[in-house]
Amino acid sequence: MNPIPADWVLATTHLASDYVYHQFCALIRVRPKVLPPAELNSILFMACFNLVRMLADAYLNPVVLDKFGVIVLWYLPGAIDPAIQNDMMVATLMMSGPLGMSVTRSGADKKWYTHESNFQSSQQGLTPGCINLSPGWFLQAHPAPKFHPEVSATLRVCGSSLCQAMQRPAALIAAALRVMHPSLYWSSLTTKLGLSLWADNNQLEEMGNRLREWVSVFTALAVMCNRCSPLHHDTLSRAQWFNVMTSVGNHSPVRMQMPNIGVEIAYNSGVMVGASGRIVRHGMDKVDGD
Repeated sequence: MNPIPADWVLATTHLASDYVYHQFCALIRVRPKVLPPAELNSILFMACFNLVRMLADAYLNPVVLDKFGVIVLWYLPGAIDPAIQNDMMVATLMMSGPLGMSVTRSGADKKWYTHESNFQSSQQGLTPGCINLSPGWFLQAHPAPKFHPEVSATLRVCGSSLCQAMQRPAALIAAALRVMHPSLYWSSLTTKLGLSLWADNNQLEEMGNRLREWVSVFTALAVMCNRCSPLHHDTLSRAQWFNVMTSVGNHSPVRMQMPNIGVEIAYNSGVMVGASGRIVRHGMDKVDGD
């Protein structure tokens, strides 16, 4: 039974995630195979089918394990096929205005993630920048209990169209999290449902609408266009949380460094990487292309 309300876009995301999880279990010989849900279109189904094989291979051939045998780094090269990549490129073009306004020209030491020195111009008409999307989160320097969750600025302007454009990429990332970190996946779904009840009780119609349109199991998504990332930890995250990082587009080969676990990986177009951003120090240099 699907725990997500039928009128939520997230309901389809959950169906895709559940399918990937059960097929993954079948590949590692834990459960029998299942039929794909009829609600998945052919593009999303093929992407999920490919993702299952990538997840099983990463599970059976882990890059880094902790002392308890838990996978610290999930590395899935080629997990995002060209059709899903194209969806994200279209969505990125739709974000040109907010991306352009996000770039700053001062405070390079404190706000490196938006400073102009870390961005490069596009060869395909994309707008460099870094923005966050969320249907309900605490704004920076506005913590609980004094402040309450709000819809991010970009979603207020073009939430419906962006969510629709990102539906398949977001569903694929959610499906990967369902396997990589099941407890975080279910906690995230519970958070969405609880946030919806809170928004309804407080008559926050805009937040309720954005939650129904929201496609991701994550509460927030960060979109970075043509940005390099100096080595860093995600200091506002928690050790037990996972980031799922992806790269799409047409760019030259690039490496992601993770020095505190002694790993360097190819971070080329179509890759998906899962790890705790608080624990694993990570970064990458500039590349040619978009």
